[in-house]
Amino acid sequence: MGSYTEFSVDGYPLVETKSYAVPEVLSVFRESDKRVFQRMFSERNPMVWGKVKPEDDEMETVILYQASAEKIAQRLDIMGFSLRRAEQDFERLRKERLEEMQPDEDDLEDIWAESRAEIERLTFADYADNLRSVMRRKLRTEPFEDRNGQDVSDAERYILECNEDYLMGYFCSDTRFLIRVACSLVPPYAVVEQDLTDVVNAGYYQANQPICENALRTLTEDYPVNAKVIIVTEGSSDATILREALGLLYPHLIDFYSFFDFDTPRAAGGANQVVGVLKAFMAANIANRVVALFDNDTAAREAARPLERITLPKNIAVLHYPALESLHSYPTIGPTGTVPLDVNGLAGSIELYLGNDVLSSDHPVQWKGFSESMRAYQGEIMHKASLQEKFWRKVERTKANPDLMESADWVGLDQIWKSIFRAFD
Repeated sequence: MGSYTEFSVDGYPLVETKSYAVPEVLSVFRESDKRVFQRMFSERNPMVWGKVKPEDDEMETVILYQASAEKIAQRLDIMGFSLRRAEQDFERLRKERLEEMQPDEDDLEDIWAESRAEIERLTFADYADNLRSVMRRKLRTEPFEDRNGQDVSDAERYILECNEDYLMGYFCSDTRFLIRVACSLVPPYAVVEQDLTDVVNAGYYQANQPICENALRTLTEDYPVNAKVIIVTEGSSDATILREALGLLYPHLIDFYSFFDFDTPRAAGGANQVVGVLKAFMAANIANRVVALFDNDTAAREAARPLERITLPKNIAVLHYPALESLHSYPTIGPTGTVPLDVNGLAGSIELYLGNDVLSSDHPVQWKGFSESMRAYQGEIMHKASLQEKFWRKVERTKANPDLMESADWVGLDQIWKSIFRAFD
C-alpha cells in the first residue's frame, strides 16, 4: 500500500502524496511550526484514513507542521502567491487551455465541446465558490464516489474528478496558488497542516530531521521565490527597529526577511547609499527579491528620483515609509515658531513611526535645508536618541508582558510592514 503524507486546510486534504511531501508545499511552513505529540490512530484525519476499528486503535507519535490559515496566507503573499496573482495565473492558464481545445476545421466532431463549455463557465470566482462548497461539505476527490451525489453541482463535480493536468482542476503554475485560494475560503484561525507521521514511521524522513528547512534549502538553490526577501534601509537603526517590530507583530514571518547589514565595514547608511546598493544589486543580477526602503522625507524622495528613470527588474521594489494620519498635523519648529503641519513626505524618519506612546511634544520636527529640486524643506525630528530609548523600553516591557501589545501603539510600524508585505503584489 505504501506510506502517505497529506497537506490539509481546515481538515480538508488538499495535497496527498506517497512517500515524500512536495517541497513547494512544505515551503509555506517553518521549523517553528513543527509539532510532535501522541495521539490514537482514530484521531487521524478521517477524510484520509477513514474510521479505525476499536481493536486496531493504537497510540502513535505524530510528526507534523501546523499553522493557521491566516499565517499561511500572509507567508504566501510575501512569497508572491497573492490572491490577485492567483487570479491572473488561473485566468491565463484557463485561456490557454480553451485555446488548446478549439476544434480544427477538418474535425468532423467537436469532441471537446462539452469540456470547453464547462471551462468557459468556470471563472476564478466561480472556482473559488465551488471549492469553498467542496471543502465545507467535505466532498472527496476520485476514486471516491462523492462526485456522483445528486446534490453535487457540475462545477463541484469538475473539481472532484479533474486531477490529470491540474490538481483538483485548478489552473495554476504552482500549487501554492491553490493553497492561497484555499486559505482564503476558511476562517483565519483554521488549521493548515502537513502530516508526516506515516512517512516518518516508514523511514522516508527522520523524526529529528529539520524536514521543512531541508526542503526549503533544496528549493532555494534554483528558485529565488523561496529565498528570504532582502530589505535595504537607510541605516542600521531602522533595520534593528523594524526587525524587532516584525518579531513582535508578525513572529511567524520573521524567517522570510533579511536586512542588508549597514554595520559591516564600508557600509555607510543614508538614502544615497540605498540607491547605490540597489544599483549594485541590479548590476550583479541578484536573484533575491529586494525591497529598498526609504524614509518618508524630502531627502529620501530626492535621492530616490534617479530610480524613477530606471526600469527596475521585477524582483526589486522601491518603497517609502507610508503616510500616517497622525503626521498630518504634527508640531514643527520654524522661523514663525511652533506650528502643527503635515510632515508626511517631508520629515518621516523611523522615529515618527514608533507610536504615540513614545512621541511627545518634546520631540517636534525642526526644518533644515531647502531642496531646490524638490521645492521643499527637509525636516528632522528633535532628540532622536531619547525617542529610541523610549521605544526600546516599550519593547522590553512588551516582551516581559505580551498582554501589553494590545494597549501599546504599533500603528506606524505595522503600516510600514504591511506596505512591505504588499511590495510584490
